[in-house]
Amino acid sequence: MLIRLKKFFLYSLLGGILLLLGSILGIWLGEERIIALFVREANRHLRTPVQVGKIDLSLIDQFPRVSVTLQNVVVGGSLPQDTVALARARRLYCAFDIWDLAAGRYRIRAVTLDSATVQVRYDAQSQPNWDVFRADSSDASDDKPFAFDLERIVLRRVLVVYDDVARRQRHTIRAHDLRAGLSVTDELIDIQADGKARIEAIELGQDKYFRQKEMTLKTLIAIDRPGRRVAIQPSDLRIGPATYSVAGTVGYGGETQLDLRLEGRQTDIQSVVALLPPRLAGNLSAYRSRGEVYFRGTVRGAMSAYSNPRVDVQFGCRDASFYHPEYRETVEHVYLTGSFDNGNKRSLRTSTLALRQVRGTLHGRALGGNLRYQNFEDPTVQLDLRADLDVARALRFYPVAAVRTASGDARLAVRFNGNLRAFRAQPAAATVQSSGDLTLRGVSLRLRDFGQPFTGLSGNFILRRNDVAVSDFKGRIGRSDFQVNGLFKNALGWLLLPRQQLLVEADVESRLLDFDQLLSAQLAETASPKSTPQSKKRARQSEYEFHVAPNLALDVQASVSRVQFRRFRGRNLNGTVRLRDQVISSPTLSVAAAGGQASIRGSIDARQPDLLKVHTTMACSQLPLDSLFYVFEDFGQKFITARHLRGRLTASGESDLYFDRRLTPLTDRMEAEVRATVRDGELNNFEPLQKLSMIARREQLRHLRFAELTNNFYIQSRTVYMPEMEIRSNVRTASIIRVTGTHTFDQQMDYHLSIPVLPGLLHRASVGGSGTTGPNLLLAIQGDENNFKVSYDRARAQANRAAATPPSGGPRLNLGDLLDGPAAATDPAATPATRPAEIRKPFEMKKPVKKPAQPQPDEYFDF
Repeated sequence: MLIRLKKFFLYSLLGGILLLLGSILGIWLGEERIIALFVREANRHLRTPVQVGKIDLSLIDQFPRVSVTLQNVVVGGSLPQDTVALARARRLYCAFDIWDLAAGRYRIRAVTLDSATVQVRYDAQSQPNWDVFRADSSDASDDKPFAFDLERIVLRRVLVVYDDVARRQRHTIRAHDLRAGLSVTDELIDIQADGKARIEAIELGQDKYFRQKEMTLKTLIAIDRPGRRVAIQPSDLRIGPATYSVAGTVGYGGETQLDLRLEGRQTDIQSVVALLPPRLAGNLSAYRSRGEVYFRGTVRGAMSAYSNPRVDVQFGCRDASFYHPEYRETVEHVYLTGSFDNGNKRSLRTSTLALRQVRGTLHGRALGGNLRYQNFEDPTVQLDLRADLDVARALRFYPVAAVRTASGDARLAVRFNGNLRAFRAQPAAATVQSSGDLTLRGVSLRLRDFGQPFTGLSGNFILRRNDVAVSDFKGRIGRSDFQVNGLFKNALGWLLLPRQQLLVEADVESRLLDFDQLLSAQLAETASPKSTPQSKKRARQSEYEFHVAPNLALDVQASVSRVQFRRFRGRNLNGTVRLRDQVISSPTLSVAAAGGQASIRGSIDARQPDLLKVHTTMACSQLPLDSLFYVFEDFGQKFITARHLRGRLTASGESDLYFDRRLTPLTDRMEAEVRATVRDGELNNFEPLQKLSMIARREQLRHLRFAELTNNFYIQSRTVYMPEMEIRSNVRTASIIRVTGTHTFDQQMDYHLSIPVLPGLLHRASVGGSGTTGPNLLLAIQGDENNFKVSYDRARAQANRAAATPPSGGPRLNLGDLLDGPAAATDPAATPATRPAEIRKPFEMKKPVKKPAQPQPDEYFDF
């Protein structure tokens, strides 16, 4: 018996080998005939051109079946003048059984499409590009040598694009390995398909659904060929952990008629959010959920270029939890009921999204509300939101990019009802109804774009329509503190809409405003952690940044106990500050500083960040000179410093100053006029005076006192102009000193002194008979602050002498050349007839002529 079995298997194996060899021989001998039959049959069924790079007959490609293998296939579409191919494939396998080869009848049983792109398109007139099959009017007898009798279709690495221009739909699906079994009769085609694919996007209008979703498909479809109707048995589409069940019918006899039922099982937050347009889903797509999340819906009606089916979806959750994988906070015990439908007209205009009875807890604190979003083209929103929040946990659950860290407590209740388009056009419109209340308790914030932290924020905000009433809002910004009471107008529009202006009308009180921190806020972010306190202080004093928000307006009554900026220390700053269109102005500000009192009015024009214009009119009284020079850092020069001066200054002035955004002065544009009076003044240890020992003792010159000094000073073209002024000092031999000159911003000095020489120093004859003041000693101080010289002003004396005396026969030099006054006019060669009737002032510095300011290209300023 065993021997018989061995013989049977041996003969069977031998028979199989012989059959295989015979098949191979038959394929080799009949290859050209089989390919010719295939081409003829394909041409009989196709009405569009097909380009094929190569056709082979192979026993290996689809073993154990024999296949006609087509490489580099391009199938044209049926739309006229359409350059987009219906299909492009690297390989197309059409396989038939080897038994058909033995019978001489070739039936294509399976088709495999590998590495291909299929683009199904409808043009603007809803004409398809896939109408490529020719109507078969021949007899369907079974005795045809070559025919298609498909039982299986396989798609591998196939990109399928569905593009409907008229309906503004585009769907992109990439089939990894999708297999379909077919059962074909004259009236019915049964398709059973399963496999894996990736939904790149389902685009409806401007919205994209199911973006980048991997799916597993398992479906059973029956196609009624005479009735032109597709019946979908309960089929499953799995995306992630969620499974969507689809069942219903699709009629394609004329307009596509849909009657589908959808239901989600084991769905989560991603499954629901994937159904929403991205503009609504936003960052929610990254969140995960635990607990029961459900979804079901229907799609019924005609779908064509002119109509959409009715879509009605219900979703929600019961005792669910939501979390973000990257964050460590969870909203728990969440309940909500939601719905979406596209209304009676099946359009975005009649669509409605509703979230009802939303409630949950965040770290044991309750939150909840309701939302209704109607008309996706012109939305009307009804929102009711209530929350009691730990700010730190809320921002960890839903981060805000502008906030780095936060802490504290907040209680919020907001209601909003209105049309968003009307709200954007006019946020304060009566059609928009909004109200709410926000209470902060001990909130601290650190922003990404602001170096100083906000700490201890507490207060109450009451929303009425579009304005917010602020009560006892206080806190700290770095070392500075504030307390605000007032009204924030258009606060809701400013918060929710771009380019909206916020108007703050408020009373602001502060114990300290530290502008070193407020203006150098950005530097705190970039400072090295290893920086020394001295280097950080130098950085604060050397670099600042001044910026005024274009959509902020102020009308503030300020009261500040202390103000500090660099060396400036002010007390009791009071006044009004206004801001409109990036121009800060104040009708009056008063401050006590440097031991005196000052009042200021003016404006700061910040419309061009790199050309800040500061116009001020100021007045001060009884300011100690040494304190003033110390506070303003000796005004950037080292010639006359705080250690040289004593006295009390009373002054008024007007100036136009220019700065860049780093508050670096643009000195070539500066102009100013100052009217100053100094009383009980002293000039101590001033080096140039030590070089005048020919007129007084060094001890007297070391401590020069004067009772009162009055003069006007002008600044223009980087130069300080000092008209002639008279200094009455305590030095008996130089009790009256007249000074005039210029001092440039490059520290180049050109001062001219006129010192009366008292009677007794010169011979009585040289004084002159009618002179009452005596001669003057003319001196010049010239050079820079580190390299200057004090010398007799010969040029000035000769000029004065030339103006007072006609030319003589030859030049003479005597003491009168160095003196000005009557002694200079007592030359024996001069007669009374030759003297001028009026002697001109030897040197006079006049107020400079004001030059018109010239704007640079692409710049604007109004002087």
